[in-house]
Amino acid sequence: MFLSKIKHLARQPGVKMTLWHLLILILSLCFLFFVFFILYSRSLKDKDHEILEAKYNEYNAIYRLGGIGALNTYMHSPDIAFPENSEFFVRIEGADHNTIFFQTEGKLPIFNLKEIEHGLYEMNDKTRWFYIKTKRHEDDLEVISLKSKTGEYLQVGKTVDDRDEILDRFEEIFAEVLAVALIIGGIGGVLFSNRVLHPIRELIQTLNSISKGDEEARVPISGNKDELDDLSLLFNQMLDRIKVSNQGMRQTLDTIAHELRTPLTSIRAMAEVHLKKKVITDLEARQVFEDCIEGIDEILSEFKMMTDITEVESGLQNLKKEEVDLGSICQDIIDLYEIVAEQKEISIVIDEASTKSKLDIYVDRKKIRQALANLIDNAIKYSPEHSEIIVSFYKHNQQAIIKITDQGIGINPQELPHIWKRLYRGENSRAEKGIGLGLSLVKSIVEAHNGSVDVEINTTKGSTFIIRLPV
Repeated sequence: MFLSKIKHLARQPGVKMTLWHLLILILSLCFLFFVFFILYSRSLKDKDHEILEAKYNEYNAIYRLGGIGALNTYMHSPDIAFPENSEFFVRIEGADHNTIFFQTEGKLPIFNLKEIEHGLYEMNDKTRWFYIKTKRHEDDLEVISLKSKTGEYLQVGKTVDDRDEILDRFEEIFAEVLAVALIIGGIGGVLFSNRVLHPIRELIQTLNSISKGDEEARVPISGNKDELDDLSLLFNQMLDRIKVSNQGMRQTLDTIAHELRTPLTSIRAMAEVHLKKKVITDLEARQVFEDCIEGIDEILSEFKMMTDITEVESGLQNLKKEEVDLGSICQDIIDLYEIVAEQKEISIVIDEASTKSKLDIYVDRKKIRQALANLIDNAIKYSPEHSEIIVSFYKHNQQAIIKITDQGIGINPQELPHIWKRLYRGENSRAEKGIGLGLSLVKSIVEAHNGSVDVEINTTKGSTFIIRLPV
């Protein structure tokens, strides 16, 4: 459950924008730190080289004038105030790489001659600058080595612990700055994403209002005159056009309803009157009149169904929700269609497990009855004689699940995506009367209740229609 909430949160656009903002900020800071670190460390290194070259020139002048003896005298002279902790050493190396002279400034030498000899021995003779890593990282050395006219190498070196300390401190400061930048960047990213996504959220809120039947809902215009304002303006214009189009369609539908329903009802009434008067004695003529009345009833029923679908989908027909017992609704529908089912010797039963449980749902009783009646009617229409229709219902994951299973002709798998469309009739269903509106009405009613409807093809024969409604 916790991981699913985290995944859902990570998919939110605002979170993604904030994370991308932080990622770009981190990468930018790391890149700047890397560039500055390289430049700064090179600057410190150049500074050390300048100091070493100055020291080398000093000791090289003494060595040229007086040799090793002069160097030794100079470095042990009581008149020169060397620092107590040595930072520099002087080494003279012979042609065979052996140490001829080694001395440090100060009284407390910290240099390890073996490490120095090993580090210098591994280098190329033509190398001028050496960086020697010791076992103690803080005592790494920088050395300048030049060949004298007599063939020996005069080498002057110093520790770089001060340089390392500066760079280590620089890394610590960067870590602190990065932490502060992440906090400020995170807050800024949240504020930025909220500001950017605010018009999108208003658009979503407007769409939710429209889906609930508020045709007057429009997206507020911020007045910033940016692309999002242009989007909101175009969206509102589109809604206005849709509203005009819907009004035209409803007017057309009302006109058709008036123009067709009135004459059809009149024709039906006249046919009924003539049949009741028993003026018509010819059996064939009576059959024609009866078929006429039945056909008109079918047309009026289908026309009413089409009107109902339009009203439900457009939200014009407000749902009158109340708490009802799902079992009683199912039983009412079964009782209603029991006589029709008996004519084909079809039995309609409620699953035994469903009869033992009481499930209350908050729905428009009339509309849900209408949806279930359409599914039961289809099940009877397309089921063979001596078959069974099973109605079951139960609660699962805060949903009421209603299943209607028949043993009828079934549905071709390739037709499944189309059966909910208006006026669509599958290949197997064309032998029966109808114009393909029943399932469209069922889908419209269920979705108006924030539910869903689906169908499963049984492995043997028939199909199972499944309605899911929030509890």
